[in-house]
Amino acid sequence: MSKNVLQPLDVNRTSMDRSPVRKRARYDSPVKEGWSLTSHNLKLDEVFDFGVGVLNSDSETQTDDEECPRDASSYDDCLEPTAEPDEPAADSISLDDWDGFLIKKPVISNTSIDQFCRLSDEVILHIFHFLPKRQLTQIACVSKRFHRLTEDESLWARMDVSNRVLYPGALGQILSRQVVILRLAQSEISHPAIMPDCRASNEDFQSRLLYLDLSLVHVSPESLTSLFTKCQRLKKLSLEHVQINTEVLQALAQNKELEVLNLAMVQGIEVDGLKVLLKNCKKLRELNLAWTFLSCPSIKLLCAQLPKTLDRLNISGCRKLLTDNYVLDLVKSCPGLRELDLSDCTGLTGTAIHHIILLEDLNFLALSRCYLIPYRSLLTLKKVKSLVYLDVHGGYIDYTELRIIQDGLGSHIHINKFKFSSVARPTVGARRSSIWNMRVRD
Repeated sequence: MSKNVLQPLDVNRTSMDRSPVRKRARYDSPVKEGWSLTSHNLKLDEVFDFGVGVLNSDSETQTDDEECPRDASSYDDCLEPTAEPDEPAADSISLDDWDGFLIKKPVISNTSIDQFCRLSDEVILHIFHFLPKRQLTQIACVSKRFHRLTEDESLWARMDVSNRVLYPGALGQILSRQVVILRLAQSEISHPAIMPDCRASNEDFQSRLLYLDLSLVHVSPESLTSLFTKCQRLKKLSLEHVQINTEVLQALAQNKELEVLNLAMVQGIEVDGLKVLLKNCKKLRELNLAWTFLSCPSIKLLCAQLPKTLDRLNISGCRKLLTDNYVLDLVKSCPGLRELDLSDCTGLTGTAIHHIILLEDLNFLALSRCYLIPYRSLLTLKKVKSLVYLDVHGGYIDYTELRIIQDGLGSHIHINKFKFSSVARPTVGARRSSIWNMRVRD
């Protein structure tokens, strides 16, 4: 047989053996030595094994009824005479007309479907909850639908904007998203906090803010006044080490549901503002007024008008202005106190202890650096059955006297266990991802 005749295909040959036939160039390209496209008969079964179909040369289209059957005898009209009569094959066709064959290629769909758009709004919102707040503003630019979903109030219920510099009007933008828990500790809020064109500036707008931490914030009293005018549902607030005035306290007094208030080291508390605050906020449970340098009239007003619902109180740092008589007024106003911090009130004497023992539910008492209270007067606290913790830091009581106090009060009393007060403070210790045990980051 001639070299240029294509040998019959062996069914046992591997796919690598078939590659010269699968990757055959067009009929007008040079042919390898030992292969020929002419004068050769190829069996139909072998053709189909190549993944090659036969086209009808008479017409370009065929119906299902006109398709050539697999039987070789039905292809008589399609076949040409064989080049070698001495090797007839009833089920063979010629490769002379190469245009009669089509190599089957995979069908690739050109239509692309965005599967993400098929998700419901609830599913997409759940996905958005895992993203940082700063990325939500970028996602809002993707499409109108994403912009609408990023405005959902559930995504902005908790926000941590601490240690930031807020440009003018930024606080109004935050309030307009209806935040519930907001931490702004150690941030700088530029004035004005709310711009006139902001949604929060509308007269009928009321914020949903319930828990707000403004500790160590650099902000003007005017901005605080405009803020509290829009926030009248606050339950817990911290203004530690912030400059305020009477107008701020009057605006803050509109929050009649206020339960926890931290005003430690706040400057600017006057009698008029304090009077309005104590008159309206009748549900206070925790109040911290440590080191606020209250005047004598303010201390007198405070001790006489504290709400009966008060549970924890810190008025340390009053120096000589807080006397034993004021302590008696305080005990009468808040008979249910469980925690009382009178540290650095150097005007108190042993008489104050006799007033304090009237608090039957007292659990914690701090009398650090109260130098005029004799250590033996502290033994009277044994009458308070609920007392568990007693702090007398400051070194004015030596080790021997501490042993006498411990033996006199009993082993169940823990002395000097806490160095700092936690009354009304939003964060205690190293935890900075929550305020009042509520997360500010999703």
